[in-house]
Amino acid sequence: MNLSVLSMLISAGVGGVIASFKGRSPALWISLGLCTGPIAVALVLCLSNRKEGKPSKQPARTPPVPTRSIVDEIHGLSEMRERGIINDDEFAQGKVQILAWPVSSPIPPALTPQRVWADGRRTWASYQSATRASLEQFAQRHALDPSWRSDVPLEVPCTFLVQPGLSFELSLALEKGTIHCWGAGWDLDPIDLHRPEQGLPPELETALDALVRGAGRVVIRQTLGATAPFWVTLQTKTDGHWHTVRRRCGIPVPPVWRRTIVANTDVRQA
Repeated sequence: MNLSVLSMLISAGVGGVIASFKGRSPALWISLGLCTGPIAVALVLCLSNRKEGKPSKQPARTPPVPTRSIVDEIHGLSEMRERGIINDDEFAQGKVQILAWPVSSPIPPALTPQRVWADGRRTWASYQSATRASLEQFAQRHALDPSWRSDVPLEVPCTFLVQPGLSFELSLALEKGTIHCWGAGWDLDPIDLHRPEQGLPPELETALDALVRGAGRVVIRQTLGATAPFWVTLQTKTDGHWHTVRRRCGIPVPPVWRRTIVANTDVRQA
């Protein structure tokens, strides 16, 4: 190969690399290198670095998180009581919850003006008594000891710890007219309650009864290396077949997963 051609090729490559580091067009300086050889390299070395002139991006400022005002929340409850939206008992309950809740907590207490029904006649607290009664009846049916928790930011949270008659942990709670159901490493989609006096939804109550009696199970699918499952189903067995009652599903990424089954292995004998 002719030395002049080789020199131009080397100059084109070197010029393109230098131009790229200086924020210039590599294609342009490769072309100049092919035409002028080492002259293009000398010229590109004399150019200033465009990247140095760019102003550095300032990090985005996050707006400050507004702090709760306990006085305003209690004042809002007082206005609701004066308008007849809540009664004296609900006002007292809401006041206790507001005073007991940490000021820095982003989660509001169980009863605030923002959690009132649109018709202005019923509050989310109206669901609490029936839900608690249903949970107590569930515990009595299966001779289980419920644990009423105060460390969960939900209403009437109840956990059934591992105990005689139950080989796994089961928790239920109420939030804004919906029932949450979860266990160790899994949870189901919330279930809406249509009436305050309903208590637990019948299909969920039946499935939980079957789960404790050994005729139900929770199937968990979790991708390898993930900390939370992407698929959870609550199933009951009827006529030798499993039927899904409730689920929470997503998409596995990557599509390599394992299945875990949660079932009661300490069923009480009738």
